[in-house]
Amino acid sequence: MNKQQGKISYDRGSRVLSLAVGKGKSVDSDIRGNVVIDVDKKGNPVRVDIHSFSFDAFRAGKGKLEHFLGSKARVVQLR
Repeated sequence: MNKQQGKISYDRGSRVLSLAVGKGKSVDSDIRGNVVIDVDKKGNPVRVDIHSFSFDAFRAGKGKLEHFLGSKARVVQLR
């Protein structure tokens, strides 16, 4: 039987808990609240990141950030 070992890591600087749950390469991500699930080309999860902030709160404040940075800055679109 082939058992797959997961890997858990924590980045203190960015305060992100990462769980490697698969071996494939991430090709897409699904963002729900403060959780990001990376999936491979077959849609299988390969990594789960739990952030100490909420992406929903970031989206809500994105207009303020763009205003602060000025018209030349471009803020990445989050789904």
